[in-house]
Amino acid sequence: MESSSSEGGRIIACKGCGLKTQVPTLAPNQTAYCSRCGHKLTRLKHNWVDKVLALSMSGLILLVLSISADFLSFATNGLETSISLVTEVETLINQSYLGLAGVILFVCILLPAVVLVLLCAWMISIKLGIGLRATQAQISLCFNFIVWCMPEVFMVGVLVSMVKITAMAEVTFGLGFYFYIGFMVLYILTLMYLDRYQVELELTKDESLQELETDTRKRVQWTWALLLTAVLLYLPANLLPIMTTRFLGADSPSTIVGGVITLWDHGSYFIATVIFVASILVPVFKMLAIGYLNYSVQTKSKASIKQRYILYRITEIMGRWSMIDVFVVAILAGLVQLGSTMSVYPGSAVIAFCAVVVLTMLAAMSFDSRMIWEHKH
Repeated sequence: MESSSSEGGRIIACKGCGLKTQVPTLAPNQTAYCSRCGHKLTRLKHNWVDKVLALSMSGLILLVLSISADFLSFATNGLETSISLVTEVETLINQSYLGLAGVILFVCILLPAVVLVLLCAWMISIKLGIGLRATQAQISLCFNFIVWCMPEVFMVGVLVSMVKITAMAEVTFGLGFYFYIGFMVLYILTLMYLDRYQVELELTKDESLQELETDTRKRVQWTWALLLTAVLLYLPANLLPIMTTRFLGADSPSTIVGGVITLWDHGSYFIATVIFVASILVPVFKMLAIGYLNYSVQTKSKASIKQRYILYRITEIMGRWSMIDVFVVAILAGLVQLGSTMSVYPGSAVIAFCAVVVLTMLAAMSFDSRMIWEHKH
């Protein structure tokens, strides 16, 4: 991020456009912006170390509590079952749905836990001055983990899955559910007070930091490869069943579009709209947007640079929300397991759709927005 240091601050290479700007020592609650693209370079928030430490420690405690406590309970026709986050993962593994189990385990539990542990250790080091340091690569790894942490998307998926089955069964929320909501809120607040530049400034004072060069040709090729793979997988993701519901011995497979139509027919207009936007519109928009941006860089387009940059920022932010349907299937497959009375099984489309979401996120990460500004006219 930083390319060098000098008196009165450091020189920061903007992650948005690559422009190098010398940022002076900021006063509390001051913010530095890139003069070319408007990207926020850094913000020094008042008592940010204490706040990040308190929030991350509290969030970690609530995450641990949420893992073992009952998360959801499900009852129908005198039969009842309940799950915790641990048993949810175990159930998916026992049913050989390793991909879904891995998604829940990593993006909802392990990666957030690793991020909070690292932040706790670093904030204690900064606060007490005990000498713990981190390399820029370690800090970069931590912030890359943050991109893949999705507790808020997971909770939306949980609520959507509950709407899908409340008409057929009684669903109750356990302590684990409320603990996880508390963790999610504290995790989001932690990120709001966290600033990468300020962390690097405190932990890498004696390190000579070098800016990584952007190889435009290789990035364009990688982006095309990831994007085209996502496009190919998007067809089976929508044509094949994403889950199958077994009710009183009869199987009812459902595609993504079929699920939206069913929700709409049952009067769940808001949830149907959320799934339609997140699972259909967002992936299509993102693939088209990344394709256009990559083509514009490859052909050195003279189209508005700022408009293309805004388009990139939108695609970067919205991509993770397509995971809602994957979480819905994972929750229902782990919770609703009552034999022939009522059970839910993941369909062959769920892995394809999950791969589409991951590949489009990787494509957005592979596409470096600084390439848009390289041929500024």
